[in-house]
Amino acid sequence: MKREDSLVVRLNTQFLEGSLSQLMDRVFPADDDARREIADGFDLRANPDLPEIYAVLLAVCEEWRDWRCALRVTAGSGEVALDEPISVLAAPSDGLPLLSLHLEQRYCPLEYAMQHEFWGSRDGLLEWMRSLAALYFIDKHEVPIDAGGDQPYGPAMGHAMGTLQEQGLTGHSKGREDDSGEEDAAPTPTLAITPDGRRFIAGLLDETESYIDDYDHYQDTLAEPDLETVEFGTGRGVDLRVQAFLADELDPVRTVFLLRLYDGTLDARLRDWETVMESEEFFEAVLEPVVNRDSVSPEEMERVMDFGHAWLEERQEQERREATDRDLLRRAGGE
Repeated sequence: MKREDSLVVRLNTQFLEGSLSQLMDRVFPADDDARREIADGFDLRANPDLPEIYAVLLAVCEEWRDWRCALRVTAGSGEVALDEPISVLAAPSDGLPLLSLHLEQRYCPLEYAMQHEFWGSRDGLLEWMRSLAALYFIDKHEVPIDAGGDQPYGPAMGHAMGTLQEQGLTGHSKGREDDSGEEDAAPTPTLAITPDGRRFIAGLLDETESYIDDYDHYQDTLAEPDLETVEFGTGRGVDLRVQAFLADELDPVRTVFLLRLYDGTLDARLRDWETVMESEEFFEAVLEPVVNRDSVSPEEMERVMDFGHAWLEERQEQERREATDRDLLRRAGGE
């Protein structure tokens, strides 16, 4: 939002007590009745867009409370901490205290994964993603990785590569010919995917394709306001896949990362993948759909899932009928 698209709320003196985070909880509460009480005080004649602006800021605060994002708050010319007392930040204006804040969101999928206990540790999650990324580049792009000597990657990626070898997913190949020009030069040993590694990759592909088969229709969900009708694939809907994963108690971090591997998101970093794998920021960006997403209320999502299951069953039944028809035609042609 532009700075001029601001929300102005007049509050009584009791709101000057406590910290900035406590004030945000009171102005943007989780309770619907408390929200309506705040909204009832809007001067809609002065700014008829206030309800829409308030809805945007409510969504920001909901994501903040759910650990989906961090907030950078500035007051005046400097950044302020969320535990800063309001009495220190508010400045007098025409006899009334004035508090002017600017909010910036930073999405934090790794922190979200830890706070919701989808993974036991941040380092463990990063190592898992680095290992799968290495397998991806070795398998799809056949990148040559020397098995000995100096390595082009940093310590974090080196540890992930070592884990792959310990698990028997990669091993030494006969290597590639050295380009030194010497006739008796020995081939340089490289890392290659083992048979166990191939089976492991096949299992991941099967898992990922099952997510696509069972949840891809939620990528374009259009629900009528009364939820009497929910449509999929209209081109006008919102992406509720992550909320569907959560509704079915799936780990959204794992599912989103596997889907991003499947759709080739990592291909853009083929030239510098060994370097970028050291960066937590890179994986934050890959996982951003986990936290930067559309959502509806739990009650609405339950209704959406009912329609989604019925839609999937109907599609599967249609596919079975079509397969039966093709089989009958093939038999009739053979006769």
